Amino acid sequence: MEMRELDLGLCRARRYATGGARWAIILPGAMYLPDAPLLWFAREAVLASGYNALAVWDTYHRDGDAREWVEIRLMAALDQVPDRTPLLISKSLTSLASRIAAARNLPGVWLTPLVAAGHPAALQVMEGLAAGRAPCLLVGGAADSSWDAAATRSVPQATIVEIADGDHALQVPGDVPRSLQALQTVTAAVATFAKGVHGS
Repeated sequence: MEMRELDLGLCRARRYATGGARWAIILPGAMYLPDAPLLWFAREAVLASGYNALAVWDTYHRDGDAREWVEIRLMAALDQVPDRTPLLISKSLTSLASRIAAARNLPGVWLTPLVAAGHPAALQVMEGLAAGRAPCLLVGGAADSSWDAAATRSVPQATIVEIADGDHALQVPGDVPRSLQALQTVTAAVATFAKGVHGS
């Protein structure tokens, strides 16, 4: 596998090439970069499934429109991959990419999506998810105030994984063994989804 740095113009990215035909685009959380555990192992899971990956490397500084920040970065990443229907893997804030995913019929792995009623982004995220027709994997923690399992069940094309007692990082605070088990569960779910969604 070859890894190289890319300049997307507005931020940097890393391109992981396996030589396969399929691609995954990895979008960070506001302050959760692609070398953090959930995204690191999601990337490893899709690479092991034969995908190439492009990881967007940036942080959101809360001084602008969040959806615009997300969508501009996603569009820049889409321009860098030859796959017209890449798998999206997003964390938290970048679940605001759900509108573009729906418009382009892109499958998605949405880690800790912002779907709880009352969250400023929830309506936009849920509208995008509801409009989508491609399969998606929604993963959240039962102790995460941004997560609402009941809301996610309204998305007909979704596979849902909920981590008991998981917080917004899908960790169980103060319990390292359970946190590692949660990470293993999420990684396995991503691998299974990635293999199934494109017949990898």
